[in-house]
Amino acid sequence: MQPLLTQLLNLDGVTVEDYRDLGAQLVLEVEAIKDWAICPRCGQTSHNVHQSHFHLAHDLSISNRQVLLKFNRRQFKCHTCKKPFSEALDFIGERRRYTDRFAEMIVNQVIHSDTPNVARNNGLTDDEVWSMVEYISKKKEVLI
Repeated sequence: MQPLLTQLLNLDGVTVEDYRDLGAQLVLEVEAIKDWAICPRCGQTSHNVHQSHFHLAHDLSISNRQVLLKFNRRQFKCHTCKKPFSEALDFIGERRRYTDRFAEMIVNQVIHSDTPNVARNNGLTDDEVWSMVEYISKKKEVLI
């Protein structure tokens, strides 16, 4: 475990286990603190890990270095439903390749600029930028 990097990353529910310095990029390997997940079908808690799937996601930069999070979205098996489900992670949406806070940063940039400039400045395509705008706007609608 990397306590200083965990503190700097400042994401609830995860710890930084390891890191790789790739020059312009920093890859942080993070792991969920809890060893259980709640079944989205029946609401029961499961501790039975069925499979593990590692993913990479863009996060906020640190010292002008692109940060990628390598995380394990575990698949649990529900004892009640007898069906597998993927754990929900607070910092990233389902099937996303970027953290929620990265998407919020991009949306704030779009508010003060335009899509082509934001895309170019962040190494993204126009479609990726608009995907983030749509994702964050839908997420905000749910909260209202």
